[in-house]
Amino acid sequence: MNVVAGSGGPSNCATGASSTFGISNGTCHGNAKPSWQTGTGVPADGVRDPPDVSPFAADGVWGHYLVFCWSDARNGGAPCTGDPSTWAGGGGTSFSTPIMAGIQALVNQNAGGPQGNPNYVYYQLAAAGSCNSSNGDSAVSGCIFHNVTRGDIDVNCGGSADCYGATSPRFGARLGFAGSNGALSVTSELFAPAYGAEGGWNFATGNGSVNAYNLVNAWGAVQLP
Repeated sequence: MNVVAGSGGPSNCATGASSTFGISNGTCHGNAKPSWQTGTGVPADGVRDPPDVSPFAADGVWGHYLVFCWSDARNGGAPCTGDPSTWAGGGGTSFSTPIMAGIQALVNQNAGGPQGNPNYVYYQLAAAGSCNSSNGDSAVSGCIFHNVTRGDIDVNCGGSADCYGATSPRFGARLGFAGSNGALSVTSELFAPAYGAEGGWNFATGNGSVNAYNLVNAWGAVQLP
């Protein structure tokens, strides 16, 4: 069984040390929560909580991914010619990160220069309102962020720390797991998937997916501190 997982969850053990390997306890503490990380859904936990936004990151598992062309023939690439449907595709953080860098380049170009840390603006724009991604095409045309409100980023796990059902083959079988696999949970006592998507900011998708066009055009309306 392969587990492929990304970020999500409170910052932990940035300083100090854990008294139990793999568990955030003892003297360990997370990075302090930045002043700009506020808004509906952001927990008052005193630590930095990723993620901030959620760009497209599908990698083909459900039949959709980011199409790209690798034209460096010396390193296995091919000319960027023909129908893009024949090009390669990929996803994940390795792709969503440069996507956001590209969007920020458009912001900088439109604003006339570098804009610094964009999180100050992201959270202020999100506080002004966002849309539910489940509404699809019926969403308001001016939406900057689309809150992902369905699903979670739960993965299978093992062990006794925040891994519900790991020692119960019957429970594991019901979830599609085998042997000692359980489900990652925010508590070991009950099944509370870590982490679920919901309205507002959440540990699964941050402020939600980004509409690049609307973000670029709304950027100048925010007054930075």
